[in-house]
Amino acid sequence: MIHKMLGVWLYFSLCSITFAQDSFQIEGSVVNATTLQPLEGANIIGKGLFSISSSTGTFTIKNVVKGTYSLTISHIGYSSETATITVGPKMDTLKVYLRESATELEDVEVNGKTHKREAQELATVSHTVSKDFLDKNRENSLMQTLKNIPGVSTINIGSGQSKPVIRGLGFNRVVVVQNSIKHEAQQWGNDHGLEIDQYGVETVKIIKGPASLQYGSDAIAGVVDIQALKLPGQNSLKGEVNLLGETNNDLLGVSAGIQGRKNKWFYRGRLTYRDYGDYKVPADRINYENYIFELHDNNLRNTAGKEADASLGIGFISGNLKSETNFSNVNTKNGFFANAHGLEVRSSNIDYDSSNRDIDLPYHKVNHFKITNNTSVGIGNHTLQLDLGYQNNHREELSEPVPHGYMPTPPDSKERIFDKNTYTLNIKDSFSPNQSHDVAAGFNMEYQDNNIGGWGF
Repeated sequence: MIHKMLGVWLYFSLCSITFAQDSFQIEGSVVNATTLQPLEGANIIGKGLFSISSSTGTFTIKNVVKGTYSLTISHIGYSSETATITVGPKMDTLKVYLRESATELEDVEVNGKTHKREAQELATVSHTVSKDFLDKNRENSLMQTLKNIPGVSTINIGSGQSKPVIRGLGFNRVVVVQNSIKHEAQQWGNDHGLEIDQYGVETVKIIKGPASLQYGSDAIAGVVDIQALKLPGQNSLKGEVNLLGETNNDLLGVSAGIQGRKNKWFYRGRLTYRDYGDYKVPADRINYENYIFELHDNNLRNTAGKEADASLGIGFISGNLKSETNFSNVNTKNGFFANAHGLEVRSSNIDYDSSNRDIDLPYHKVNHFKITNNTSVGIGNHTLQLDLGYQNNHREELSEPVPHGYMPTPPDSKERIFDKNTYTLNIKDSFSPNQSHDVAAGFNMEYQDNNIGGWGF
């Protein structure tokens, strides 16, 4: 047994001696070629070989089989060197000299401008109004809410009608866009407001300055762009109910909305109703055109009104395709402050003060019906946008029949009747030919048919 153990031990001893004779050890050092100081942390890399120099600059690679090897020695801040060494019984210690390398950076130019400087250099200034701002500054109409934006004001008549004024210009010089479709009503008149349900608006982009290239020739003064609503989340259902109330005109109202989405199909709807009385002012009489008018209970008589709105949207989204069709109808009836609609009420027998909520002559009735479809398709780096729209704006202005000069007394109270139909088509292609440029090209077409009636002139 002892003889067998001694034999095994002798066999492994002879193998170890043979292996030791066939493997070798590479030793070397890495120094700075200029200062001759040792370099710590240099990487020595070869095929199947690796080592790192110590604080004294030395390195060791053990168990290297006899042969010729190419080693690459590198260090941060130094140019790499390649050394060839023949491994064998009588090899020398390898000494490597690394030279410092200088990396020259090109000039770096940092440009920046303040918001004030950018605003001074641009012909137009845009301002985005968030839903939070709209909720906190809500007034009786959308434009009365937006008048809190610098550079934006309104033209008001009565209490529920107002139109935008940007930098002192209004009427047909300001374009109102909703869902990428230009809102077409009777926007040329002083007492013609916007028939838009402000409770169905989330974000508004206001452009101050000429924007005719994109929005048409009417956008000389600016644009009020009512942005599309955000998409509902997948497999979601959300609803809200807003109760409305104001003390100055005794407004009472409610607005309820719902939206939902499964996977690719989504929908949303909203109903709004408002009823308000005459506005109150801190005076018991006013001076208009050198006439003194007494006010009952501080009320601006005949400024009451009613509004009923309904909207429904149905959409589909899949991959790069998105399409949504919206139906909306806004119906309003507003009284005109009587003495601002001509002085004939000085001799009128109409009792404007029977109630602060009555709507008597003169007043107007407006119904605005709108259908829009917005479809976008992404193809490569192109985004194609197609917008279709139809609008009908029917407006009636009623006033007490009064003869002018030698004309006979009109047979009824329908002073003016407007009926306007508008068809809209927009096509746009947006793409980026490179990282520095964005290009948008397209065209828009619009057909209008506007009929008038009534005895007014």
